[in-house]
Amino acid sequence: MIYTGEIQYYPRIYNKGIPFYYLVGPCFYFYVWFKYTPSAVLPKYWIVHLLPFCFGLFDIIPYALAPVAQQKQLLKMLVEDIPLGFKHHYGFVDQQLHYILRFALAIVYAIGQWRLYYISDAVSKVVKREVLIFNCVYSTYLLLQCSMVLAIIFNSSQEAYILKSLDKLVWVSFCFFLFSVWFIVDAVKRARNYLE
Repeated sequence: MIYTGEIQYYPRIYNKGIPFYYLVGPCFYFYVWFKYTPSAVLPKYWIVHLLPFCFGLFDIIPYALAPVAQQKQLLKMLVEDIPLGFKHHYGFVDQQLHYILRFALAIVYAIGQWRLYYISDAVSKVVKREVLIFNCVYSTYLLLQCSMVLAIIFNSSQEAYILKSLDKLVWVSFCFFLFSVWFIVDAVKRARNYLE
């Protein structure tokens, strides 16, 4: 919506996804964990994994509480100058820090996923293969995202180009779509196995 400029007509939805991006790593990790131990229950400390989500939620409060006129003004400027999305003052932390933290968190959880893959012995080959494919696809996605995040953070002349480059944005969106389809197909498969 930023790319097309439509976001300026819907100021209440801008930046509301920030907290949810922090949940990608933990959700993918627990997905792999439950693939290996389907009968397990969540550990007592699982709520700790929600702390980054709470951090992101806390950081969007200043924008959410700003008057709609100020939100529209920011979005109008954002459509004209996309890198402003990293530099605006609505939030308690620098907006670029979110990119660094989310990516670092994703790397930590991806390492955890690979650790689960290598230490698990007593699982079927089918599950092991599914997890291997999932981890490979997710790691490839993180490599794609790494190049974008580094360019956005360290190369200010490139950040506008990257965020206006539809092919780069489509690839990132396609990866999230692929993961969504993956989870749906896996859930349907599990439901069928459960009913049989």
